[in-house]
Amino acid sequence: MTDSQSALPIKNIADMLITLGCVKFSPHEPFLYASGLRGPIYCDNRKILSHVQAREFVAELFAKAVREWQAQGLEFDAVAGLATAGIPHATLLADRLQCPMIYIRSSAKEHGGKNQLEGDIWPEMRLLLVEDLVNQASSLEKACHAARQAKTVPVGALSIVNYQMPQAIQILTTLGLVLKTLTTFEDLVLAAERHLMFDQKARDILMAWHHDPVQWSSDNSP
Repeated sequence: MTDSQSALPIKNIADMLITLGCVKFSPHEPFLYASGLRGPIYCDNRKILSHVQAREFVAELFAKAVREWQAQGLEFDAVAGLATAGIPHATLLADRLQCPMIYIRSSAKEHGGKNQLEGDIWPEMRLLLVEDLVNQASSLEKACHAARQAKTVPVGALSIVNYQMPQAIQILTTLGLVLKTLTTFEDLVLAAERHLMFDQKARDILMAWHHDPVQWSSDNSP
């Protein structure tokens, strides 16, 4: 079995995501997000896991970012992957850092121990959260609340992609949570332009959505 992208020349995350087909633009038939809003862009980072070189690249960049953060004073006890897409990247990162890893469910189990945090957990445990993509930051918000209810302490967060949405910025500020990311919405747009994925009209639609996603979603819902 071979990786079809094994010879892929990876320069940066945004171009890699475009090349792997992770990023889709559909200005006229918007995607429905987990938040309930609609938007003209969808980034499926799960595709990364199928390509050895790509997932190694993400893991190495995450590890580099964490080590630099630690040099600035970050201290944590475990990496915490957010279900489901953040879990494999948290696993790869924890392996590189040789540190403990747990994961956070989107909601508590209704059976067994009825846990929302899974792993060997103790009070005041400091968690570095790992997410694949931050759009409205609702998943990070829920994970932080779950972590604090479990008497653990979220000390920072990582994501592959950050859409840099106004609501997400507000939520992160309220949570007091610093997010470090490998690429942004702006980076994806610039990469897509380099790959000739859309014209100026489509770009204008994307920017209008990014400026006011709630209003754009309302205006473009069935």
